[in-house]
Amino acid sequence: MLQNGNFSEGWETLPATVGWLRNQRPYHWQLEWIEPGQPLYDDSGTQSKGVPECVHKLSEQLPSNEQLGGRDALILDGEATFKIFSFGAPFGATLSQTVTGLKPGSQATLTVPIQVHMRNETDAYGAESGVWVNDEGSWVNGFDMGDRQWYRHIVTFTVPDSGEAEIVIRVKSKWARGKDFFFDGITLDAQVDEGTPDDDGEGTGDEGNSGESVQGTVYVQVPAGIELKVNQNSQSNVVEINVPSGVTVTQV
Repeated sequence: MLQNGNFSEGWETLPATVGWLRNQRPYHWQLEWIEPGQPLYDDSGTQSKGVPECVHKLSEQLPSNEQLGGRDALILDGEATFKIFSFGAPFGATLSQTVTGLKPGSQATLTVPIQVHMRNETDAYGAESGVWVNDEGSWVNGFDMGDRQWYRHIVTFTVPDSGEAEIVIRVKSKWARGKDFFFDGITLDAQVDEGTPDDDGEGTGDEGNSGESVQGTVYVQVPAGIELKVNQNSQSNVVEINVPSGVTVTQV
């Protein structure tokens, strides 16, 4: 199922892009932005002029009115919100995640709350956001989203035979004026594929498997001089780690 929809599960700090700028990629998500000089997605007449900042804002970094439950909350769930912004350059950025193991033919609903700070923008299309699932979706302009309000993109779709949902979230700022986009509380209401029954009416999953396909990424840090080898076992909900004598494993 969808992972890290509340952006509270940590992040990877990416290599510097322009000068000091080091963007943060939320775990389980892919993060991309449009390079300066390239068109802003389907708007061929407007180009990116800069790399946006992409960072997490933790609850403790926000004033009380912007924390979870506050009057102007920027956090809808957990202890963090994700922010993509620029002080004055046109930009475009994408968050994406592919969810697997869904029940083919079933109905699913993706909800993506996004808040934009328009900063006195006078053009309805000066800021836009959009959500797509398996290439189906559309843009919403900043005036329809509302300034400093949570706009919820809701996409209902039929799960294809592959059982996959490719989720793509995009934002863009068209003019050389500051824009801030916040993301939090993303959810996917969907059925998990529990496998096809065999002739005896029993599931075909491996013994010891809960029946739910567990998807995710395991992050392993190894000491210098030790080679990392990865093998897959037959149990989808078990991670097995073999270490040399004298090496300990700590779960965090």
